[in-house]
Amino acid sequence: LEVLLEPREEGGAEVSVLTSVDGYEHVWSRVLDRFFSRRPLGGRYEIRDFGATPGVVSLRLAQAAAEAS
Repeated sequence: LEVLLEPREEGGAEVSVLTSVDGYEHVWSRVLDRFFSRRPLGGRYEIRDFGATPGVVSLRLAQAAAEAS
């Protein structure tokens, strides 16, 4: 799993997800909605999941956000 983050001063988050798992759009939507509702962080996020579970993705997003702060 990779989470690449490019912080930006102005608001809004731009997220792209690269996954090999088909049919998980609804799962990704929920994971990202939950994350950004708790942490309104701007920036450009690129996620390459390599089959990681939503829990692991949430953890890595939190770690990337903490590093960017």
